[in-house]
Amino acid sequence: MQNVTVTPTALLPLFHDQAHSVAMIRHAMDVVKAAVNKLNPGQVQVPVVTLDQPLFAIAKQIQWNWPSTHGEELFVIMLGGLHTEMAALKTAGDWLQGSGWTQALVQAEIATAGTADSFLKAAHVGHTRHAHQVTAAALHILQHKAHDKYKATLGHQESLEFEAWCNLRVENCPQFQYWTITLHLELSILLYIHSLRESNFTLYVHSLQELAGWFFALDHTHYARWLPVHLRDMIALAKKHPDVAEKFNAGHFTAKKTTRAFSAMATDQAHEQNNACVKGDGGAVGLTENPSALRHWMVAGPEVARVIREFETSLQLSKKRES
Repeated sequence: MQNVTVTPTALLPLFHDQAHSVAMIRHAMDVVKAAVNKLNPGQVQVPVVTLDQPLFAIAKQIQWNWPSTHGEELFVIMLGGLHTEMAALKTAGDWLQGSGWTQALVQAEIATAGTADSFLKAAHVGHTRHAHQVTAAALHILQHKAHDKYKATLGHQESLEFEAWCNLRVENCPQFQYWTITLHLELSILLYIHSLRESNFTLYVHSLQELAGWFFALDHTHYARWLPVHLRDMIALAKKHPDVAEKFNAGHFTAKKTTRAFSAMATDQAHEQNNACVKGDGGAVGLTENPSALRHWMVAGPEVARVIREFETSLQLSKKRES
């Protein structure tokens, strides 16, 4: 069994200014590079920066406009995995809009009407993911039941294998075709999530290639534009940054907050969880108009997150020793 090492994470002080500007993203990249050089003195290190889609777009344009100081040879820019999952779930919601999917979930008592409608917009990532897991399992079971019924009607006559029978049904029945496409979309999303949980970089790239076409097909313009850019960077990583590619192939493109298997997460999700540690009692909410109070929170917030994380880690270790 592979040993899983917990990833060190930290919440750095906040910037007071808005992040959605070229100046702030350039400054953030400089701060990250300085921090990496401080942690690894005397080594040639390429910083890896993970950003959600709007900030990713700004960072890539910075790389293209200032190649000598912030170019692709000096930084690796990653598209946030959690936000990509959210965009994929919203894309699946667009595909299922008006199909009767939400009504089926309500009738099966999987969710209430309001909750089922929220799945179309991926209002809660975990609940929406679970709904698609249930749907994919149900569609798979129904397909095999229909195939078994088809074989039973033929008796001793020669019948088509499952894949050939599905292809025939797709050609002859629009409804079967629609739900088969739905199953393929949901499996592509779940495969992407699987790649993050297992820290499987090869599967990560393959699953993103599967999802990229869906953003074009359902008119999710921003991800249709920028996901291919991210894919190009990841595919070219072995040539441009072989050291980073080696680490990514070893599973270090995700964060692991526990030693349990299949529990890795995207780095932006780990960052969101660190934010939640200090925002549980309000955090920085309401402090942006008070520079002095915000400065106090900026200094104390990361330390609070560190103490909470160390307590949770020690608690897990004590439970592990007791068991």
